[in-house]
Amino acid sequence: MKKPVSAGAMPFPFMEDCLKTALITVFCIHFLLPVSVYGKPAWIDSPSSTYSEHAYLAAAGGGKSRAAAENAAKINLAAIFKQSVSGTVTITDTEHQRGGKTVLNSNVYSQIIETATALDTLIGVEIKETWNGGKDGWWALAVMDKARGCERYTGELNKIINEIERLVPDGLPALETVKHCDKARLLLADAEVYALILNVIGGGNRQPEIARLAAKVEKTRALAQAMPVDLRISGDLNGRLKAAFAGALSALGLNTGNANARYTLDIDFRLHAAPQNKFYNTRYTLNAVLADSASGTALFTWNVADRQSHPASQQEADNRAILGALRKIEEEFPVLLETYLDSH
Repeated sequence: MKKPVSAGAMPFPFMEDCLKTALITVFCIHFLLPVSVYGKPAWIDSPSSTYSEHAYLAAAGGGKSRAAAENAAKINLAAIFKQSVSGTVTITDTEHQRGGKTVLNSNVYSQIIETATALDTLIGVEIKETWNGGKDGWWALAVMDKARGCERYTGELNKIINEIERLVPDGLPALETVKHCDKARLLLADAEVYALILNVIGGGNRQPEIARLAAKVEKTRALAQAMPVDLRISGDLNGRLKAAFAGALSALGLNTGNANARYTLDIDFRLHAAPQNKFYNTRYTLNAVLADSASGTALFTWNVADRQSHPASQQEADNRAILGALRKIEEEFPVLLETYLDSH
């Protein structure tokens, strides 16, 4: 006698086995097998087939992992800009400081773009597509929306231009102008690259504007450097202190000389024999005042005092005091003066 079929059970056991097999097969196809069974996407060989060249810049890249493929895609997209950079004559070839190293503007392009290729530094770059090709590795598509890129790079470039105009205004230069021009040079390096990128993505040709601004910066800096500082020092027995101050000013881009200069640096150095204990002691005072003779205004004041000792003689203690003052001039004075110039 046949057993009654329970509610919800398959009337034929083999049908239940077939259904299980079908479900497992579908799961494997959709979730376990590599996507390559569906065919390679067209955007790998032709990014513009998916993202129109009229509205987008796009580049594909491959790698063993998804992260490697995404990075390769960004590198290939940045290479589009790098090609434009390499064929462009830079605005100036003046050496300047960037990141603590002396570089030429002609190298700054490559430095910025090279950095951008390894990181997501290029504004508006997004990974829009990825594809797992199984044993053939991963692929990714990096895309920049030209309209959004133009808007954002135009904004960044305008901010830089406004800052350069603030640093280097029209009119006669002042003592702090040299430092301001050096800052402007660094900003111009970024501005040049932004202008080139805008040119590539259809944001207009801003390079003539940057060139005019660069010429203004260089002309203004030259005028400022032609305004020397007159060093006037008392108590300097052998000229070593004056030479140290001149070197400190030179490191900041300032020249010295010309008794009729608009700017003066008045320095007073004095040695004082201090009470002896087991050693000979010398106390020194060093006062420096940077002034604008045109307005009669003291711009920057620096005062330092210290004591040095020596067991042999008072003269040796004096020599140590002079060496201590020289170290202060070389190490402390230019830092404080540069801070003043940067803040004005």
